[in-house]
Amino acid sequence: MHRMFGLAPLQRLSLPEEFALLSYGENGRVPNSRQTAAGCAAAELGELALRRRLLVRPRRTRKLGVDIYRLRGEIELFPSTPHTSLTWADGLLAALWTRSTALDPRPLTVTRWLRERGREALALHTSALVERGVLRQRPGTLLTRTRHHPDAALRTALIDGVRAVRAEQVPLDEHMLFLCDLLDGAGLTKDFGLTMTRPQRLERARGIGAAGALPETLRDTSTVLGFSLPAREGRTITVGD
Repeated sequence: MHRMFGLAPLQRLSLPEEFALLSYGENGRVPNSRQTAAGCAAAELGELALRRRLLVRPRRTRKLGVDIYRLRGEIELFPSTPHTSLTWADGLLAALWTRSTALDPRPLTVTRWLRERGREALALHTSALVERGVLRQRPGTLLTRTRHHPDAALRTALIDGVRAVRAEQVPLDEHMLFLCDLLDGAGLTKDFGLTMTRPQRLERARGIGAAGALPETLRDTSTVLGFSLPAREGRTITVGD
């Protein structure tokens, strides 16, 4: 069971809320709105995977004993699953089922879905964090856009949780697997001084080390989601640029 470090129950966040909160810097901006939007959409899929509502099946081959991931992972939905406790998650599942049954010969891949869902996901979870009081919204002016400043204590607690997992002070659970893969994919762990190299990320995907205790299907899903995020551009921008 994922546990927030020192947080009251009302402050426990979903995976996309955690990703969104950690994406906003002290200046109230995200490093890149396109990448952050895709990350929020990927985190939504991750939350549904953690709740056993879907998986992402990677296209994976093996050469010279090494697994090679093709990042056009396809979204596989689980039929006849009950509703979640999250309104946005149930709406998202309905949208995914509609897409999966549409008369479209192309499979619903992760990269395709992230492009379509990203901005909506970022706006949705940013608004939710503002409503919960863990993002402080500062209205824009004629020359500046609205900024969102994260609650410093909550943001620090989340980063400390990732740091504790990396230092093997606490076990790597399923939730932290997804959060770490998403943060690595977005380059945010580098911002936190917790850089993990691509070979290290692939070792985690193969179940080497602490990740070996976690289901392979979840490792595959988390790996594809993390590697599917677009590269960060060089400039810092606000949401809406």
